[in-house]
Amino acid sequence: MHDTPTDTNPRRRTRSRRAGALVGALATSVAGLALWSVPQVAGASSTPNLSGVTINFADQFKQYQTVFAATGALKGAKYKVSYSEFVAGPPIIAAETGGSVDLGDMAETPTIFAQAAHDPVKVVAALQGADPKQSPFGIIVPKGSPITKVSQLRGKSIAVQEGTVEQYVLIQILKKAGIPYNAVTIDNLAVTNASTAVANGKVDAAVLTQPLIALDLHAGTVSELVSAAGYAQTLGYLTASQSALDNPKKAAAIADFINRFYKAQATLRKDPALAAETYVKTYGVTLPVAEAAVKSIQEVGTPITPSIISYQQAEANTFTQLGLIPTKITVAKIFDLPYNKLVVKHAGLQS
Repeated sequence: MHDTPTDTNPRRRTRSRRAGALVGALATSVAGLALWSVPQVAGASSTPNLSGVTINFADQFKQYQTVFAATGALKGAKYKVSYSEFVAGPPIIAAETGGSVDLGDMAETPTIFAQAAHDPVKVVAALQGADPKQSPFGIIVPKGSPITKVSQLRGKSIAVQEGTVEQYVLIQILKKAGIPYNAVTIDNLAVTNASTAVANGKVDAAVLTQPLIALDLHAGTVSELVSAAGYAQTLGYLTASQSALDNPKKAAAIADFINRFYKAQATLRKDPALAAETYVKTYGVTLPVAEAAVKSIQEVGTPITPSIISYQQAEANTFTQLGLIPTKITVAKIFDLPYNKLVVKHAGLQS
């Protein structure tokens, strides 16, 4: 994916152009999932043999691998899944565009920049936060920082990954505090580097997500200034390359993978103790920290609804108004609604 246009504001300094960070971690969904009807997806006359198919999946912080290992939901799948590890949404888009990745998870913001860059990817499935009072995102400050309220961020240095949902979270939090986006100094850092920078006091604040917030709080190096709950929605997308969707066998395997993922998340949703234990094993935090983190990241499977598209359009318009994407886009074009309709039908989701 192309880099975000450089901001001309002299206060902005960019330390890294590496693309965005997004942790969807241990999302939850609904049960009652049926297997995919391949002829409906690909227009095939009979169900193809998926035994030779491999889905190249872009994971983040091993979250999908962990979910499937904890629940065994991929047991019996005729295809294989090859995982590659990313710390971001935008580099997943770049990998999908380059052909090394078929499917990946991210929040909504990277798909806005992908569409602006004319990258050949589609959003095929969605999840949304289960509790609007919870969010996996937040602004953190170094432990002992004199900054104790959002209004004190004016004129401060803030680490955030451009082109990611963390950037949109920051825009919204500053806006509600009456602080223009150009009234802070942006350090464009990948989320892991942002975490290190704020913990070491190299920046005044950073916008992070789970599991990094939980890890940093556990280490005692930071304090959370504000949660993103109430400022921005929590959306999770599965995006696929157009070339993968154009392959009947791969498209069928991806659909089955999505259904199995929803089923795995439903298992974790019904068993919060298992979800917390899984979080402890994966990230090495204490059980109380894991329980709080799991609560903040809960998501449920959802159809791609008009309200989701409308929310994304408003977000895209914000980036256009700030000059972060060059022209206004119609975001509905990034969604593969016919494919999602079939995913929804066979997953038993309410449309």
